[in-house]
Amino acid sequence: MFNFTSNSQQYITNEEMDFETLQKARKDLIGELEAIIQYDDHIHSTTIDASKETWEFIRDGELIHVGELLGMFFYLAPYQKQLVDQGLQRFNKRIKEK
Repeated sequence: MFNFTSNSQQYITNEEMDFETLQKARKDLIGELEAIIQYDDHIHSTTIDASKETWEFIRDGELIHVGELLGMFFYLAPYQKQLVDQGLQRFNKRIKEK
């Protein structure tokens, strides 16, 4: 099946659209993680409680976005979710062995 995209003025297949959506989700995930790192840096660089609380609230919102994006990623690429799950199992096994 083909869909018309007004941005590129081209026809693309559903598979290509899914790939583009998956790639956008990955890039958005990177952006959210970078924002979390930035807010954590801000939190640890100030002694002003009101600033810390504000940045913590914003950072926590970014963590929620990470969860939403991971959900989309797993929905779009369930086979890759299995690989991520394998990695989590390996990690959990390592920490249990310590």
